[in-house]
Amino acid sequence: MKLIRAEFQNFRLLRDLALVFSMDSEKNLTVIRAENETGKTTILNGLQWALYGDDALPGRGSDYRLHPIDWVASERTQIPISVQIEFEITTYRQKSKGGLIETNRRYRIIRSAHETLDGLKHSRTPSTVKLFQLTDRGSVPIEPPEAWISEELPPELREVFFTDGDRALSFIEATAPVRAKRERVEKAIHSLLGLGVIEDALKHVQKTTSEANKAARKIGTDEELVEIASKLEQIDKDSEELSEKIKDSKSQFALFDQKLSEIQKEIETVLIEGDREQLKRDIERTRQQLELLDKQQIDASKEHSNLFRNLFFSRDLLGAVLEKSLSKLDVLRDQGKIPSTTIPVLEERLKKPTCICGESLDLYDAESKQRRHHIQCLIDESRNSDALQRSITALYFGSNSLMQKEIAGAELWTDLYVKVANRRDELETLRDEQGKKLKALEVQLDSIPDTDIQGLRSVQRQYKNQRDRFNADWTRDETQLEGLKKDRKNLVLQRDNLLRQQKKGARILARLEVASDIEHVLKNSYDRMTNEELDKVSDLMNSIFLEMIGADPEQGAIIQKSEISNDFDILVYGPNERTLNPDRDLNGASRRALTLAFILALTKVSEVEAPNVIDTPLGMMSGFVKRSVLKTTIQKSSQLVLFLTRSEIADCEEILDEYAGQVITLTNPAHYPRMLVNDPQVKERKLLRCDCNHRQECGLCQRQVDVE
Repeated sequence: MKLIRAEFQNFRLLRDLALVFSMDSEKNLTVIRAENETGKTTILNGLQWALYGDDALPGRGSDYRLHPIDWVASERTQIPISVQIEFEITTYRQKSKGGLIETNRRYRIIRSAHETLDGLKHSRTPSTVKLFQLTDRGSVPIEPPEAWISEELPPELREVFFTDGDRALSFIEATAPVRAKRERVEKAIHSLLGLGVIEDALKHVQKTTSEANKAARKIGTDEELVEIASKLEQIDKDSEELSEKIKDSKSQFALFDQKLSEIQKEIETVLIEGDREQLKRDIERTRQQLELLDKQQIDASKEHSNLFRNLFFSRDLLGAVLEKSLSKLDVLRDQGKIPSTTIPVLEERLKKPTCICGESLDLYDAESKQRRHHIQCLIDESRNSDALQRSITALYFGSNSLMQKEIAGAELWTDLYVKVANRRDELETLRDEQGKKLKALEVQLDSIPDTDIQGLRSVQRQYKNQRDRFNADWTRDETQLEGLKKDRKNLVLQRDNLLRQQKKGARILARLEVASDIEHVLKNSYDRMTNEELDKVSDLMNSIFLEMIGADPEQGAIIQKSEISNDFDILVYGPNERTLNPDRDLNGASRRALTLAFILALTKVSEVEAPNVIDTPLGMMSGFVKRSVLKTTIQKSSQLVLFLTRSEIADCEEILDEYAGQVITLTNPAHYPRMLVNDPQVKERKLLRCDCNHRQECGLCQRQVDVE
């Protein structure tokens, strides 16, 4: 198959776009030059939709709008949407005298649908598809078109012929479930190698065997033969049911395994942006921390205030004055004038019969009376100066707490102030940091999609349970099927022995033996083709891959080889046969090159002539690898359509000069004035095309980067 022309009407940005593809065998490359947001992926989706219907759209078409986004509904507007593709099929047949006769037939496929707008909502009618063969006499309808397309371009090969530069990694990406990757590779290989034909033949042979066994049950009156034939018939019926159940269980397992992988990615994406529940807990903890800091700040403020009532504040503030006053009080103390204890001591002595000096103070002794009189005079003299003495005495004793000897080892007030001030500053800083943290957490919470992470985890558990259930079902059914096969083998031997004893049984036995021989041949052919052709694809993939990345195993390259295992895993090896993980051990350029090498090798070995339509194949590539991948891909393809950005084209211009038979430039007018130099004078959201090649710019497609 080769693409000739495609026309798009009202398919998203493609309001009225027509594309012509190169049919030149020497210049087999068509380049569609388009920057990001310029409809490359939309064209890829449109081509696939035309051939395969809604199943080829993102999300199988669910909630996927086809009409231009700026189409406004006045009340209710019906929008006609269509994609039309003209293509050519080349067939060959053997001449009677040797050689091949080549026949080229042209076809046109048209898929259309209508979308109805109702406010901001839209609905779409089921798409209809029509297929015509184009002849000199006009267009001849082909019915049913879906069956014909499925025969020429099996749905399993959609990702082989129509490849998104990123989706291409689905054959090797480490994040995809192993079984899903294997199924993609296996389906692609089986479809391109035509193994489905052998599978259908095997089913037909098995049906023939079953019918012969039914006939064996009806001959003669041998009860044992009837019983064995009945058992075999039941085993065949049960085996077929089990095979279908196993197939369904495997399919369901792969489906839920894929869903599990997707929801795990969704959970990881949400968790990268932030876990709402965790953020809420963090916010609550931060608020509690803020409340504690607020309380500590209040306590520190009180402590700060109390410093100004502290005795040390007075001592340090009045230090110079106090030093003089305390010196004078010490002098008075040394003179014995303070503390003022005379009167109490003398009065106390008068109450006793003996003086301090030992003389008698007897009330009835004449000399004692004289002494008592003298003491009383001293008391009276002391009372005359009592007011001053009391003040001085109170001052002296009150100042003891301010004396250095009383406060030895105590901190200075300034030291206490520094500590309290530092504490307040630290609390203020912590309070400010926690306040900023709270605001940041609240902003982060507001920015997170309102996704129920717990709900996602619940769905994840459900998917896992479903996947594990289907895994258990198919394991159980496979065990039962193996048991039935053993029982069948024994019963067949018994049946054949009994048939040999029956006259009418010889004919049936011959049919069974022929069917068995054919089945044996078909199975051997199937296994041989699978193994031999798989080896061919594997070897060619390795050759193309190493050529693309410029790796020479003999020169000690890190990447030594690649292969497709018998389990349909695409593997890469480094030195010493060490398996390399594509996601961790290969760069983006090598990963894309590996997938493209697989697709090209598969197409080449199968000898299927079909276009390779690839969106942004040279992303993440530069230098030698980019040029090598481009040139190799061109050489290995019968028809190649590449969607390339200017950055992908850079440094590859001479390759395009040599191999590009058609170059089309697409422009999105919405990029003016930020990216486009000139105003396209178009208000609608639609793609515009010009015939500028990869080395040209015109007033429509000239971009700001071109004039810098």
